Amino acid sequence: MKSLGYVEGRDISIEVRWGEGRIDRLSSLAAEVVALNPAVIVTATSAGVAACKKATSSIPIVFATVFNPLEQGFVSNLRRPGGNITGIMVYLGLAAKIVEVAREALPQAQRLAILVHHPDPAHKFVLETFLPTVQRFNFEPVVVHVERTEDLERAFKELTDRKADALYLPDLAFGSSNRDQIIDRSVKARLPLLSGQHDTTAAGGLLSYGTPREENFRRAAALVDKILRGAKPGDLAIEQPERFELVVNMKTAKAIDVKLSPTTLLRATKVIE
Repeated sequence: MKSLGYVEGRDISIEVRWGEGRIDRLSSLAAEVVALNPAVIVTATSAGVAACKKATSSIPIVFATVFNPLEQGFVSNLRRPGGNITGIMVYLGLAAKIVEVAREALPQAQRLAILVHHPDPAHKFVLETFLPTVQRFNFEPVVVHVERTEDLERAFKELTDRKADALYLPDLAFGSSNRDQIIDRSVKARLPLLSGQHDTTAAGGLLSYGTPREENFRRAAALVDKILRGAKPGDLAIEQPERFELVVNMKTAKAIDVKLSPTTLLRATKVIE
């Protein structure tokens, strides 16, 4: 918002509420935010949109990272959403693309795991793409479910017991909230961690393919700007990612003793040494 000319305290006031990855907290937080009667509500996840949508049908809602908003019932049309919701959606084929990258990067891998936060309504869209793609690329899928942060110890034991060769962390709220702990556990287990978020790779994951999170939020800010200038969210088309990057963390590769294919290193947009 600052890059668009807004100065906090002069032009806008930003109120922040954080659910700490706990979906059960979102309803009360959304109600608390709606009670403030803001000009716009910004949220990042499917669970966040669902909570805000339930809390208000009049205050504009802008999302930054949501899977399939049409099928989830958040909007009636991608070009003309209608209602009070618009935003930036996650590329629907992201999970499939990461599986493809995994096959190229780790040619000897046999079992590709995915960590799924079952309470998140978006998890089914990830699995719908992930499961058929792992089979197409000759991986054996390993699906591990978690509900709370406390489940991670059990989840990583299951990953070890089932001899997973790599782990895909989908772009769900749980992964973002528990990122550092998941990275730490994956490094200790010498398990390559793949994701769609570059900040996960920068913090110690092995590789990521996707759109930089900050770009999604910059574009969400542009939508907020339009709404503050009088546009109706229902008239603002849902936007999709336009730029994708492949980031590889060679420090992590060396730490967990994983050799990446030369092709992947040549294709990488950024290599962290």
